[in-house]
Amino acid sequence: MPHRMFFSLVVLLCGSLLLSGCGYPEVSPKTYELSKALYSVCNQKSTERLVKVQALIQSSLEQEEITSREADWLNEIIKQAEAGEWEEALRESRQIMEDQAGR
Repeated sequence: MPHRMFFSLVVLLCGSLLLSGCGYPEVSPKTYELSKALYSVCNQKSTERLVKVQALIQSSLEQEEITSREADWLNEIIKQAEAGEWEEALRESRQIMEDQAGR
């Protein structure tokens, strides 16, 4: 019976890892910079600065400094913060930066 429980735990863990993905792929230097700005804004819970970062994201997208995929990721973090999910947004912006380490 303990082997079944262990097997079930391993299957559950593997499934959750697959669902959560493997983090963010390599991003542009501008996206990294924007994620740092988002991290700071979320840490301070500043709705005023959040609007400014959102404008920077849009401008960077229009100037092709970031991809639409990167803009989507950053805008999802913005949505979390706008919904008052500051801690989640903080973690997600930090995750973008952490996933760039060693690249």
